[in-house]
Amino acid sequence: MMIVDLIDEVDFKEKLIALGAPVTQEQNLLEVQTTVLSWLKAYPEQTPFVKDLCMEMQKDTTTVLPEVSSVIAAFA
Repeated sequence: MMIVDLIDEVDFKEKLIALGAPVTQEQNLLEVQTTVLSWLKAYPEQTPFVKDLCMEMQKDTTTVLPEVSSVIAAFA
């Protein structure tokens, strides 16, 4: 049996919330993307933390769902 780390929409939102991003679980991914980009514009000092989170989620040992990957790409 192969065990894979999987990042889905819920995990992604939880990680952003843990960073202090003003997102909720109720938001869809497009809303999350818009909210985080606005937040980063208002608080640019948070950008390195979001980028580090995105890099961590894109490790070779982690599988990121395609819809989450497209939002991560918007933060790059």
